Amino acid sequence: MEQLPPLASLIAFDALYRTGSVTAAARLLGRTHSAVSKQLHHLQDHAGVELFRKQGTGLELTADGKTFARTVIRSFDDLRSGYGALKRPSRDAPVSIAVSATFARVWFIPTVSRFNVDWPEIDIVIRLAGPMGSRELDPPPDLLMSWDRLLSPMREDPFAVPLGDVEMGPVLGPAHRHSWDGATLDCATRIDRRGAEIVWDNWQRLSGHRFRADRVTGYDHSYLVFEAARMGMGAAIAPRFLVEDELASGALVAPAGFLTFRDGFYVRPHETREGRLSRNARIFLEWLRDNARLPASRRVSAPATGDPA
Repeated sequence: MEQLPPLASLIAFDALYRTGSVTAAARLLGRTHSAVSKQLHHLQDHAGVELFRKQGTGLELTADGKTFARTVIRSFDDLRSGYGALKRPSRDAPVSIAVSATFARVWFIPTVSRFNVDWPEIDIVIRLAGPMGSRELDPPPDLLMSWDRLLSPMREDPFAVPLGDVEMGPVLGPAHRHSWDGATLDCATRIDRRGAEIVWDNWQRLSGHRFRADRVTGYDHSYLVFEAARMGMGAAIAPRFLVEDELASGALVAPAGFLTFRDGFYVRPHETREGRLSRNARIFLEWLRDNARLPASRRVSAPATGDPA
């Protein structure tokens, strides 16, 4: 294993790069000028590479010195950030969670409002995930909600907490031209969420039914897709729990019924948080498990026979 230089010399080098002079670095570290200068020369001797040279009354970093300094800066920033998170009282840390805008409006914000009654001191920060999902988010959130089983398959995840079954299928306004003969759903227009067109093929494969449309249109967000279906503009694939009110009022109908994915709705830590959630994130996760499960279906739904490809 490559031997690292003394930590004190790296701290001095970090301070030199941040402040621009030995005098300012010494002031930042609360050390004497000679002590910092000695540590810097110790680092250079240890590396065997010229990291700095005399420039007037001060020091100037060489090209190698600047390259190594950026590595040192990043490393110390990571250490400071990690140690700050370690020291920060976990009871004060907010919990960030990634959800889509449609899911947040219909299900998640009402759920968080109930959580805040029980735990008013814990802040839940909603991070809106766009069409590319949580991959767009930096820094990553603490938790992710997952439910679209016709778009992405369920995964074996020891950290996932199931919140109930997901029922998914085609929905449309009753006035939109359509027919259903028990095997094929035929309609005038299919409405896609752009980037998720595969859900129709997966629905056909898993349900054993066929779908046919005269034309196809699409929108970037699920909310627009569901709203267009409600306005009678075509058929859309939707999870029943996000369009329950529209189904109950008759604004939407589901002539082919729904596929049921057992425990297909779940919350899980982001990959970078697995096994090391904060106290508040664990409290919220446990509260969701005990208080936020989807209600059991009162309609007959066909069980999904597999996961989407």
